[in-house]
Amino acid sequence: MNSEVGSSRCAPDKPLDRSRVRRVLLIRLRSIGDTVLMTPCLSTLKAWSPGLKIAVVSEPLAAPLLEAHPLVDDLIVTQPTIMSRTSLIAKLRLGGFDAAFNMHGGPTAAILARLSGSRRSVGYRDLPLSWLLSDRAPSPDAILGRSRIHSVEQQLALLSWAGVELGASRARLSLTVAPDAEARIRERLEALGFDGLDRNVSGAFASIVPGAAFQSKTWSAEGFAAVADHLGERWNLPSVIVAGPGQEKLARQVASTARVDTAVLTGVSLKELVAVLRMSRVFVGNDSGPMHIAAALDRPIVAVWGSSDSTVWHPWTEAPFCVVKGGGRADGATGRRGDGANLERDVSSIRQIRASEVTAAVDEVLELALEANSMVGLQSQAQGAKLDAEATRS
Repeated sequence: MNSEVGSSRCAPDKPLDRSRVRRVLLIRLRSIGDTVLMTPCLSTLKAWSPGLKIAVVSEPLAAPLLEAHPLVDDLIVTQPTIMSRTSLIAKLRLGGFDAAFNMHGGPTAAILARLSGSRRSVGYRDLPLSWLLSDRAPSPDAILGRSRIHSVEQQLALLSWAGVELGASRARLSLTVAPDAEARIRERLEALGFDGLDRNVSGAFASIVPGAAFQSKTWSAEGFAAVADHLGERWNLPSVIVAGPGQEKLARQVASTARVDTAVLTGVSLKELVAVLRMSRVFVGNDSGPMHIAAALDRPIVAVWGSSDSTVWHPWTEAPFCVVKGGGRADGATGRRGDGANLERDVSSIRQIRASEVTAAVDEVLELALEANSMVGLQSQAQGAKLDAEATRS
C-alpha cells in the first residue's frame, strides 16, 4: 500500500475485481493542472492490471497533454456544448466500460459517468449529483483518516476505495514531450540566441511563467522582473519569459522591466510549453497549470502562492521546490471563488510577497538541485568504478 495514501476505509460492498475489469473510463474535464494531477491514476491502474485499457474524457484546453501518452489507450475529447455532450454519451455507451470514475467532481462528470453505460460508476458521495452513481465513496478525509490531503492523494484514494491496489512507492506525475513541439521550441530558442541546446540536457535557462488563471493567483510583473535580474546576476542564468494565449502583454512587461536581457516566448501551445519547461533548469511562476507541468517533468520549482490551499495544490514532485506565501491569509484557505472581501484579501496577500523572498527561494532550490546533481554524478562515478573493477577481475 502506498504510504502517501494509506489504507482505505469504508470500502464498497463489492470492490472491483481485477480479473473482471478490462476497460476503465476516467472523466477529467477542463483544467490543465487537474489533468496533470490525474496522471498518477494512470500508472496506478496499469500497475494494478497491466492489460487494462484506459479511456480518458477530456476537453480541448487540456487534452493535448494526454495525446500520445503511453498510459492512455483512448483519449476522447469533448466540447462543452449540448451537441458535443450528446454525441459523447452515444460514443461512451459503445465503449463497454467496466468502471467509470468521476475524477472531475462536477455535475457534468457525474452525468457522463452515469450515462456512459459502464457497469460501475464511481465518485465521491459529497459532490454534486453523486446520487446518480452506483458507487459513492465517503470523503477523502474519511478514507485516509486525515484532513491534510493533496489533490493527487484525493484521486488515488477514490481508486483505492473502489478496490484498486496502490503501489508501495509514491505515485508520480507523468507527461510526454512531443518531438515536433520540441523541435519547434528548439528552433525558436536558437533564433533567440540559445545555441547548441543539447537534446538530453536541461538547464541552459530559467523559465519564468508569470500568468495565472485568476488575479488572486498572479504575482506582479515587477516581482518576476526582479527574479530575472537575480537569476542573471547571481547565477549567470538567462531567463525565458513564457506566455500562453492572452498573456503576451504580461510577458513583455516582465521583460521590459528587467535590467538583464531576457527572451520572450509568446503564442506557446500546450505541447510547446511542455517542451520548453523540460529544457529549463528551473521554473519560477504562480500556482498554475504550468507549475504542475514543471512538477511532472521533475524541474526545480519556485511557486509564488496566492489564493489556493497549498496543502492540496503544492507541486507533487521529487525535485526541489519552494512555495512562497504572503502573510495576508491563514494557511488552509481554499482556492474556491468566494465573496469580494475574500478575493480582495487574497489578491492583497500575493501582492505582499517581496521579490527578496522569492529570490531567496530561488537560491535555495537551485542549491538543492546542484547538490542532488552532484550526488547523482558521484553515484554514477562509483557505479562506473565498480564496473571497471569487475571487468578487470574477469
